[in-house]
Amino acid sequence: MISVANAGLRTPGTSPQAARTGRVFDIKRFSSHDGPGIRTTVFLTGCPLRCAWCHNPEAFALHDRPGGQVRDMTVAGLVRELEKDVSYYDRSGGGVTISGGEPLFQAAFTLDLLRTCRKRELHSALDTCGLVDPALLLEAAAIADLVLYDLKAIDSGTHRSWTGAPNERVLENLAALERTGVPVWIRLPLIPGANENDANIDASIALLSATRFRRVSLLPYHRIAEGKYRGLGLENRMSGVEPPSDERVEVIRKRFAAAGFDTHVGR
Repeated sequence: MISVANAGLRTPGTSPQAARTGRVFDIKRFSSHDGPGIRTTVFLTGCPLRCAWCHNPEAFALHDRPGGQVRDMTVAGLVRELEKDVSYYDRSGGGVTISGGEPLFQAAFTLDLLRTCRKRELHSALDTCGLVDPALLLEAAAIADLVLYDLKAIDSGTHRSWTGAPNERVLENLAALERTGVPVWIRLPLIPGANENDANIDASIALLSATRFRRVSLLPYHRIAEGKYRGLGLENRMSGVEPPSDERVEVIRKRFAAAGFDTHVGR
């Protein structure tokens, strides 16, 4: 596992918070799928996983490459960008979502950004894969207004095969969030051949039924990132794989709904 404990970047000679920068590869405005309301989603580089279906491969492919579409931004500079959309947040109950990659790969920057969002009264959501230092996750969760938590596969061997890492830490961190009062939305990617089979759906429902988490977002696999893999010269393990049918997604949605979950598709 790649360590995220000291992933914040600093520039010598100035105060730590003013000087700390984060590596950003995209800022998506008017997002309606990364939390409540209209949101601005910030995508940070770096990730401890290598999910076969990742639709943001630039998050890890470009982390150590200067220039191009990656920008090194200070917290202050980024917040100035985010505050351009305040009127949309206010009207819709939206805010800022910090995504990636894995935001806590750049932990110091992400924590400073969350603190600044809270100070400026910007609703903030942390979108995490869960494979992070537990103390960092709980610190971030205590500052954020919402955590979006990925649950990719319940079986650790399956998780390792498709993401490059086992899932014990992911499940331990989910249990740690259970013991807090932080709002959490669970996000389940539905990947044909990997995790949308009945066994994983059954295991996911059983695991989540024993928690307080009742908001579940089903995220069906799509092929939108195929051009990114070609452009970055990366192997695409999902080449030729078709997205799950609408009928299959609806069957899964109904199973979660019947188990008492507030279930959404694509959110």
